[in-house]
Amino acid sequence: MDRPNAVIAQSGGPTSVINASIHGAINEFLKSNEVNKVYGARMGILGVLREELIDISAQDAIEIEKLSNTPSAGVLGSCRYKIRSQEDMDRIVEVFKAHNVSYFLYCGGEDSMDTANKIAKLAKQKGLDLTAVGIPKTIDNDLGGKLNDRNTFDLCDHDPGYGSVARNTAINILEANEENKASYTSDPVLIIGVMGRKIGFIPAAARLADPKREMPLLIVLPESLTGNPKENLEFLNEKVNEKLKEAKRCIVVIGEGVNLGDLDILKDSFGHSQFSAAGKTTEQLLSNYLNGLDRKDVSGKAKSRLIVPGIARYEKPGTRQRREIAYVSPVDLRESYEVGKKAAKLALERKSGYMASIIRNHGNSYEVSYDAVPIEKVANTGRCFPSEWISESKVDVTDEFVKWAMPLIGENLPVFSKFKEIYAKKVCRSYTPFGFRGE
Repeated sequence: MDRPNAVIAQSGGPTSVINASIHGAINEFLKSNEVNKVYGARMGILGVLREELIDISAQDAIEIEKLSNTPSAGVLGSCRYKIRSQEDMDRIVEVFKAHNVSYFLYCGGEDSMDTANKIAKLAKQKGLDLTAVGIPKTIDNDLGGKLNDRNTFDLCDHDPGYGSVARNTAINILEANEENKASYTSDPVLIIGVMGRKIGFIPAAARLADPKREMPLLIVLPESLTGNPKENLEFLNEKVNEKLKEAKRCIVVIGEGVNLGDLDILKDSFGHSQFSAAGKTTEQLLSNYLNGLDRKDVSGKAKSRLIVPGIARYEKPGTRQRREIAYVSPVDLRESYEVGKKAAKLALERKSGYMASIIRNHGNSYEVSYDAVPIEKVANTGRCFPSEWISESKVDVTDEFVKWAMPLIGENLPVFSKFKEIYAKKVCRSYTPFGFRGE
């Protein structure tokens, strides 16, 4: 009998290292004597349903080797398709049988693990010779268990993709700090919105840019503010002005899911909020409030809530956070490849219904091992940012988070020039610029 084939697919939002996991799995399958062909399902599980299977085994070896240095999920494609019907499930069985598929790997987050789990159970019910294994992937870092007493997470300590978006965030804050220093006389407040829906791991990564807490930096996680939108805006206004009083400038990093008011949000097929397609954004709402756009006078002039001259600007890095190859964490890249290998090994060992996972080893130095966790333990069970890692101020994170997250982003963050404030001796009379003398 011919050797069986394998199918690899990916689902949900991509990451800058998702192809490294696919690469690791492909290489493990290709070197095995137990697999004939390795297929890639075009556009995730939709590729299985539509019988659109790319023959990876037929690709040039050099193209396969490029995978780890290729960002996002454009090579195979992804989807946000939720399987809700028995008809879809029966179609999956039909396609897998027709193509002699015995190994199925699905790379994605908690919803993707739910799909993989359904397929694993279906195969068992139908007597299908199919092993379904999950590969973890999510920039949100919400796939896995709870924080334990060793300051690591059960089930899967961190998810492939998070280390790179955390590094991207940290470098962005380092660069933003230089801009804020340059322009604070006119733009004293810079508000940066980051991804992550309702979980705060990505905004928390801003602290990795400034572990010594030298920047005038506020970090706002969705889990930090539980009040109503009006109270949250008033609270943040107070915190921003405290920083302005202290440093004359302020950088605010805010998660897209912080409750500051109605954003006019669309939802995907899984019911998840699509903040990148919302009518408004949290950073925009906060900027508008600080600038006093809601209390213009009769002439149309806004009455700022800032205690210093100038305005609050905002920016939304958007999906570039999760796709940029230039900011990839070497740690994340390596681990993503290895967890893909582990998933293929689990499949070859016929451990259906499991997800490959990353376990942080106990000890002073950073080391990980690769294990397996039953998919049903992680499917549709997103974790939250630990409350013990949120500072008492509600606008920062603790040193415990920094200790946990710092090894994930790799070494050698940029170090920028910093002049000592050595000024020439003043010899002229004191002078206040005309425009700063008030009305």
